[in-house]
Amino acid sequence: MALPGRPRIDRTEGRMIEILQLNGRKTTRQLAKEAGVSELTARRKLRRLIDQDIIRVVATVDPFDVGYETPAIIGLRVDPSRLEEVATAISELPNVVYVAATTGNIDLIVEVMARTNQDLADFLLQHLSGIPGVRSSETNLIIRIFKQSWAWGIRASE
Repeated sequence: MALPGRPRIDRTEGRMIEILQLNGRKTTRQLAKEAGVSELTARRKLRRLIDQDIIRVVATVDPFDVGYETPAIIGLRVDPSRLEEVATAISELPNVVYVAATTGNIDLIVEVMARTNQDLADFLLQHLSGIPGVRSSETNLIIRIFKQSWAWGIRASE
């Protein structure tokens, strides 16, 4: 069952997403064949998934291969009453690629793509430190990526 306010994904759409997670360059014809539907159905369902921002088909890279030598994961503790406000403000900062609320010892996880140590320092000192509601932060540099995958499958909401 879909969560309130969340779009419903049927079994065919779920299968199409799984196929695209493995290879986002599949043609609509290939997608239809692998999902066991007509090309028209695949095209209609794919358009809906894209139009409703359920999926985005993008290229991914290892940041080190394209000149980002200082990617970092930052754990933040924030005032609980300002969580949404802080998350929104951070989401608008340059080089921020991921922001998520979490459970446990930190409240937000932020992933930043910085080209150099100086770029990361500027981000931390000029941007992040000025956001009201941030209590503390812990910055962890990513030194090597061993796995980066989006092919984790989905659960249909039928």
